[in-house]
Amino acid sequence: MKSKLAFIFVLVFIYVLLFEFILPLNMVLPKPSLVFESFGYIWADYNIIEAIAITSTSVYLSLLIAYFTVSLFSSLIIKLAIEFPNAIEKLKVLRYFPAFFFAIIFSYWFENSILAEFLFAFLSSIILISIQLVIVTKKHNKVYVDIASNLGIKKNKIYSSVIFKNIQPYLFSELIRIHYYMWVLVMVYEFINAISGFGGVYKMALIYRDFVGLFSIAILISILILFGSYIIKIIHEKLFYWEE
Repeated sequence: MKSKLAFIFVLVFIYVLLFEFILPLNMVLPKPSLVFESFGYIWADYNIIEAIAITSTSVYLSLLIAYFTVSLFSSLIIKLAIEFPNAIEKLKVLRYFPAFFFAIIFSYWFENSILAEFLFAFLSSIILISIQLVIVTKKHNKVYVDIASNLGIKKNKIYSSVIFKNIQPYLFSELIRIHYYMWVLVMVYEFINAISGFGGVYKMALIYRDFVGLFSIAILISILILFGSYIIKIIHEKLFYWEE
C-alpha cells in the first residue's frame, strides 16, 4: 500500500512540475491549478452528487445482488464447468463481442431509463461473475471432493457446499477487477443514453468542451473506484480468510 502511495505521489509531482511550470499551455493535460479550481464548480454545474448516487448504486447494488444470485446457483454453474467443459469452451466465442455492442442493444430496447440501467448492470454483473466462477472452478482442491464423495455426499451438495466454499476466496478476490469493468460498462451505458450518472456527465462535459472538467471528473471517479476496491479487499480479508 505504501509503495502504491509513493508511486502516486511521484506521478502527481511530475505532473505538477511539467504542466504547471514547464508546459503550462498545451492540449495534452490541463494545468494542475486549473484542475484544482475546477473541483469547486463541477459539483454544481454537473450535479455530481446525483451522478455519484446513480452510478455507484447501479454498480455496487447490482454487484451485490448478482454475487448472491450466482452463489445461489453455484451448484449448477460448477456442474456445467466440470461436467460439460466442451460446451463452456464453445461459449467463449461470445467474449469477442464488444461490450459496447451489448450496451447499444440494451439502449435500443429500453432507452434512457435508470431502471433499465440497473437491469443492464445486474445482467452484466451476473455474466462477469459467472464467467469467473467457471474459471476459478479449475482451482478447487480435489482432495476435498474425494473425501466428500467417500462420505456419500451427493454431487450437487459437493458442488455447492464443498467446491464453491473452497473457491470462494478466489471468486471474491476477482470482484475487484469485475467492479472496475462494471464502472466502465455502466458509464458507457449512461453516455449512450445521456443518463444523469457519470457517463451522462462526461457526455455533457464533451458537449461543453470542458477540457479541465473532464480531468477533474476522471480524478473523482478514480478515487471512488479505488475506495470501492479497498472496501472489497477489506471484506475479502475479513470474510474469506481461509486458505485459498
